Amino acid sequence: MTVFLRTALIAVAAGFLFETIGMFLPWLLGPMIAMLLVSQFTKMELYWPKTLRTAGLVMLGVQIGASFTRDAVFLMWLDLPYMAFMTVSVVGLSIVLGLLFKRMVDESLATSLLGSIPGGLAQMVVIAEEVKSANITVVTMMQTIRIFMVVTIVPFLTVFLTGREEGEMGERVFTFAPLAFLAALAVGGTLYLGMKRIGFPAAELLAPILTMAIVQTVTGELLVDLPYWLIALAQVCIGAGLGLQMEGIGDKLTFRLGAAIVLNNVLLISFTAFIAYVLAKMLPDYIFLDFFLSAAPGGIAEMAITALATGGDVALITSFQLFRLFFILLIASPIVTIIVKKLDAKSGN
Repeated sequence: MTVFLRTALIAVAAGFLFETIGMFLPWLLGPMIAMLLVSQFTKMELYWPKTLRTAGLVMLGVQIGASFTRDAVFLMWLDLPYMAFMTVSVVGLSIVLGLLFKRMVDESLATSLLGSIPGGLAQMVVIAEEVKSANITVVTMMQTIRIFMVVTIVPFLTVFLTGREEGEMGERVFTFAPLAFLAALAVGGTLYLGMKRIGFPAAELLAPILTMAIVQTVTGELLVDLPYWLIALAQVCIGAGLGLQMEGIGDKLTFRLGAAIVLNNVLLISFTAFIAYVLAKMLPDYIFLDFFLSAAPGGIAEMAITALATGGDVALITSFQLFRLFFILLIASPIVTIIVKKLDAKSGN
């Protein structure tokens, strides 16, 4: 308990400091950077319960899901071609960059591809465990460093982009609807248990998002309106967990490997900006910020938090990120895994 309280105090203090100095996304980046620095450069013992990160993901999932109004869900169908174009483009380049990474550091094909595809840290590590030729340590480092770079670089870049004013987002009226709220609890519980049973990743985040989207679309009601302090608390829970997740990376990282990973991610982030620019030019009714956050190879939670802070279309951005996640987990990763396993079998690995 003492170690946890110390960790919590550092996380909250870092968030407060970042907010005081006007740093972007203070309650997410403050705890994350503080945990990373303290764990990397001191011998101080830190502890952050997984249940708190889970609670933060659930709260954030509810807030993200609240953006999926009936109109927003119906408009998603019109965006499916753009989702497919963006997803195939980003995943295609990730595979090309994986091949480039293999040549730079002489890692196995499985390691290079599974580390380069932006399918999420936990998910890609689990997939890597099924492939004998994959170096799980390198895959973990590649995915972790990419998350860190995206979570720090992308929000910083959005400071220079124009989002929506409050009036442009449309006024949302919250009135408590007991029946809709009970329906959401039932649907959410069923979705969560179903996802956990089949081992689907990020159930804590995806189940609330899908629940809110389904119930609000069917009933037409806005179910919740979380206050700022609760969203900030959710960000602290997620940020502290992310920071400690990166513990020990510096001990395993060589200069050549680190340079290759950084180059890989800089090229990927630059390409997502290019794809966003192309789509924004093709579709003048949309803004560049929305497409940039939709294409950015970070997590759904992190990009949604950025969208909330910058005036991005949270429903649009989340739907694009969800589409890519499902595409990677259900199509791209299984295909890559099958191909790599066959190549390993031929080479005798």
